[in-house]
Amino acid sequence: MHSLSLPPEGPTEDAALWLRIAGWTGVVEVGDAGLRDSLRRMFSRFVVSPRREGSEVARLVAVAPARARPAPVIRELPRVLLGEDGALRLAGEDYDATLSADGLQAQVEGQGRFPVETVLKVMLARALARRGGLLVHGVAVAHQGRAALFTGHSGAGKSTLGALWAQAGGQVLSDELVAVWPEPGQGWRAAGTPWNVGQAAEAALSAVGTLAWDGVSRWEPQAAGDVGRMLLVNALLPEATPVGRGGLLGAAGRLLSEVSPVRLVFARDASAAAVIQGALANG
Repeated sequence: MHSLSLPPEGPTEDAALWLRIAGWTGVVEVGDAGLRDSLRRMFSRFVVSPRREGSEVARLVAVAPARARPAPVIRELPRVLLGEDGALRLAGEDYDATLSADGLQAQVEGQGRFPVETVLKVMLARALARRGGLLVHGVAVAHQGRAALFTGHSGAGKSTLGALWAQAGGQVLSDELVAVWPEPGQGWRAAGTPWNVGQAAEAALSAVGTLAWDGVSRWEPQAAGDVGRMLLVNALLPEATPVGRGGLLGAAGRLLSEVSPVRLVFARDASAAAVIQGALANG
């Protein structure tokens, strides 16, 4: 795919899937009915009514490739190229995509759900970056309108913590990808996304931190640098350019200077939820 040339706007309602994620609105146009239905089920909590006026709307068009390529056994990150026109090009093993410089137009050629999901994640990460925010691989839990975001390496306990929180009746915003951004005059916000366990909800972000295991659950302050190193590893880089890296570093630095950096040490029992509830209830 060498240039971004989308079909005329104005898809039929049956061919368009309108989504609202963390304040970002996008319409996904998919000609294949089976793929569209699969995406509609996956994104069901985030599907909204069509909006022709008002807020900015991004557009992603998914088309079948002229020649199908087999899906790889093991997925790798796509090659990312930045064109002279500012457009971003992604080259995966079995798909290709182009995103406009302003992030509002994209096209992906490929088969199945994975290529569409990949481009949607990049579009969302770029939209958040323009707002000074981040898309982070982690788990976010909410209590009384306040949220805590925890990130870490694979096996750190993100999914386990999400399950323990849900068992205690708490709200899991997301246990896969969490959107965070600064809201003028309101501080930082955290919102769920559609991937894995995700809710179409948001809350004020009160803490960002890492996870550790122990027999006794506790909530501890942690050095911002320690949290920052893990945060940068788990934040989705919207574009592999000096500008993209600089924006990510700047957003992470601001987040850690304005939101409490913590560490949650927790046991695999109800005490983990009790500790979080106490910390969030106290602000």
